[in-house]
Amino acid sequence: MSIIADLINFFQSFPGIGPRQARRFVYHLAGSEPKSLEEISKLLVRFHKEVSRCSTCFRIFEGKSNECVVCSNPNRDDSKLLVIEKDADLENMERNQIFDGRYHVLGGLLSPLRPEIQEKLRLKELYKRVEANKKLGEIVLALSATTEGDMTKRYIEKILEPIIKSRKFKISNLGRGLSTGTELEYSDRDTLKHAFENRK
Repeated sequence: MSIIADLINFFQSFPGIGPRQARRFVYHLAGSEPKSLEEISKLLVRFHKEVSRCSTCFRIFEGKSNECVVCSNPNRDDSKLLVIEKDADLENMERNQIFDGRYHVLGGLLSPLRPEIQEKLRLKELYKRVEANKKLGEIVLALSATTEGDMTKRYIEKILEPIIKSRKFKISNLGRGLSTGTELEYSDRDTLKHAFENRK
């Protein structure tokens, strides 16, 4: 396969990028100055060296420690666990200072059209975390108000059912405030706050 085709396939693997957009990226690179291409190359190498994934919540962060600043903070509330789809959702929650507990980044959502994605989600890790955390009082499923989000919520509730039955903790969903089709990443502070306060 040619380098052009390889690059198009590479960009197509990005979330929300189709073949037409991927092709545009490649054409843009083709028209770039050699200095710009070198800078992109250096940034990618730096990204690989300087960015880690937290061993507890699975968010990405700059640094080489095992845990991010949220997971290593002893002042966070261990009794609350917020389950979210992606890193950008966590960043939005932290930026708006709505939640003071712990996070778990799934890395995506279940999809009826892509059943193979289930293996990539951190569902087993979630089960182990919930099972191990004896302080847990509530799990909040803060997933996008989409078909995939609803499907993922139901699946998580199902796999956690044995633990919920044996221990007394609550599993809740974000309440009104998030309209159907809304992604958590793009929600503003008031919408998130209202949805969080009205969780059920």
